[in-house]
Amino acid sequence: MVTLDSLNLQKATPEELGELLIEAKKAYYTTGKPIMDDHTYDTLEAILKQKNPHHRLFQKVGNSNFDTGFEKKPHSMPMGSQNKVTTFNEMVHYFELKSKAASIVDMRSISYVVQPKCDGISLEIEYQKGKVVDAITRGDGFIGDVVTQNIVKMQNFVPVLKQKFTGSIRCEIIVTYKDFKKLNLLTSKLVTPSHSQGEGGGGVSYSNPRNAAAGLPAKAETITQYSNPRNAAAGLTQRLDSKYSDLCTLLAVDIYPVSVATENEKIRLLQSLGISTVETHHCQNFDNIEQVYQRFLATDRKNYPFDIDGLVIKIDNLKLQQSLGSHANRPKGQVAYKFPASTNQTRILSVNWQVGPLGTITPVAKVEPIELSGAVVTFASLANYELIKEKNINVGDIVQISRRGDVIPHIEKIISKVTPGHLVPPKTCPSCATDLIIESKFLRCPNNQKCLAQILGSLRLFCDTLEIRGISDKTIEKLYQAGRLRLPGDFYRLTVNDFIDLEGLGQKSGQNIIHQIQSKKILTVRQLFDAAIIPNFSAARIQQLIEAGFDTPEKILNLAVSDLESLPGFKITLAQKIIDGINLRRPWIASILSQTNIQKSTITNHQSLSGLTFCITGSLSRPRKKIIEDIESAGGKVASGVSSNTSYLVTNETESGSTKFQTAKKFGVKIISEPDFYQLLSTNQLANPTK
Repeated sequence: MVTLDSLNLQKATPEELGELLIEAKKAYYTTGKPIMDDHTYDTLEAILKQKNPHHRLFQKVGNSNFDTGFEKKPHSMPMGSQNKVTTFNEMVHYFELKSKAASIVDMRSISYVVQPKCDGISLEIEYQKGKVVDAITRGDGFIGDVVTQNIVKMQNFVPVLKQKFTGSIRCEIIVTYKDFKKLNLLTSKLVTPSHSQGEGGGGVSYSNPRNAAAGLPAKAETITQYSNPRNAAAGLTQRLDSKYSDLCTLLAVDIYPVSVATENEKIRLLQSLGISTVETHHCQNFDNIEQVYQRFLATDRKNYPFDIDGLVIKIDNLKLQQSLGSHANRPKGQVAYKFPASTNQTRILSVNWQVGPLGTITPVAKVEPIELSGAVVTFASLANYELIKEKNINVGDIVQISRRGDVIPHIEKIISKVTPGHLVPPKTCPSCATDLIIESKFLRCPNNQKCLAQILGSLRLFCDTLEIRGISDKTIEKLYQAGRLRLPGDFYRLTVNDFIDLEGLGQKSGQNIIHQIQSKKILTVRQLFDAAIIPNFSAARIQQLIEAGFDTPEKILNLAVSDLESLPGFKITLAQKIIDGINLRRPWIASILSQTNIQKSTITNHQSLSGLTFCITGSLSRPRKKIIEDIESAGGKVASGVSSNTSYLVTNETESGSTKFQTAKKFGVKIISEPDFYQLLSTNQLANPTK
């Protein structure tokens, strides 16, 4: 099998890439034994389109010249494939571009039909006065193979329609998981000593439903093994002996010609003819489409009886579809909204340089969506510019991604270099255009007083730290632009009237946000300084100072470097950075103090977790930050990942494929639930765990 890491894509010419894809397409359409998986093909096709968008590969769907042993016949209905998108924004952008090109209505105001994209083989079935004439594979979209002898044996085939319809019906040939299992059982029984490779027999088997539907022309005693149902669908459809065709299933997706006005009416017409159709949803807008997509992604796809690799989105209004036309035999009024591939390899589409709340410039890569550890990944951290130089990363490169701690996707290494050289960083801040400086491995914007990205980011962190719910980044930005918010203390001065005239908000939203803010008017010393977002001053360091006797705002505000040097872990460099950070945030601290009441710190000697290290994973009933505070307050430590030195993994999951869970099992780390953790904490029963 061809894989992304087996190719030198940096040196591959468009011609070489095109020939490889044509070879892959030939194997896909005629043999049922693909030479590469879908993700590899789609990635290489995207690279070729970038290098040479006019390559002949994009002018044909298949190839009518492949010798399959079947008679050829031209199609009498449109048999093109769909254009592809992989994200919601791409889907919206696709249709909005079409509306602008045709100078027609806003695509957001019209309705759509949404259907599962069957991972099978496309077919045209011709009828004359309700009786079947021929069945033709898609081929190159213009000419295909006449495979009627196989189609008549397939499930859902209708030889005589309920009405005397003359025209064509487009179907998808699929092999269900149930029938794919049957196929493997049947073919495995043929593997006997008398039919071994040495005695003239073949060695062929089916690995999935779609490949089973398209099989190789084979001798009766040949055993064909396919890797998945799709390849089985391709293989069985083109067997010259018609064997196992009854394990394929037909589902209709289109009919031509028709006098109806919508895609929905097409489906109803097909059903009135006695034809089994693909599942169909009617959506009023893009948000409805996304709801269907997310439901399929989360549950429906897993429970489906056969492979689906996305959704097909069609403009419901046929007149509007027709006005858009097609390009390279791909209809412009339809698009395939693909599901992410399940892999850790993907392609970098672009890089965005994000400005953090403390001025650090972080490169974030937008990647082709993939499914990883149960989550869909569309962005991945590049950590810092030194990493980009070290790994020679650039836009277009094929990279390996991991989810560190099962949370943050990171780019680990290049699988295949596509674009020469590495990405060039910005010289000025993307937010305020200030010249950037280099600190260690990081780029930084030094304009911490006026850089809008830093100000808005810090205000966002203030809300996150105090767990003020319901106020989004956009709302914070709107309040700032309206002059109603500058410092964190300004949150407490907001009234309902400050929200009424803001777009997308109103009285009810304002009341809910104000209620959240006002519920945070009583703060501890730790919360005060943690919420002030002071550089180099972590919550753990703040707690350490409080326990050392600096337990009031005044004492911390009047700290000297000498006060910190005497404490464990505070070297003179860190001590100076903390003092500088406090001085930088004095206006912020004063604004919070002016609007809140500070609880007197109560230092506890309850150190039941002293010497123990905890890791946390999965969904919890309380905010993770609160649980971390409980652990640290009792003398314990919290680690971001599980190692042999971890004492406990806290999770509410009884079984999980996550890295943390599996690593805990590997090292024999004790796994406890959230209720168990609090029961043990409250009764002082936590001691060194038994591994």
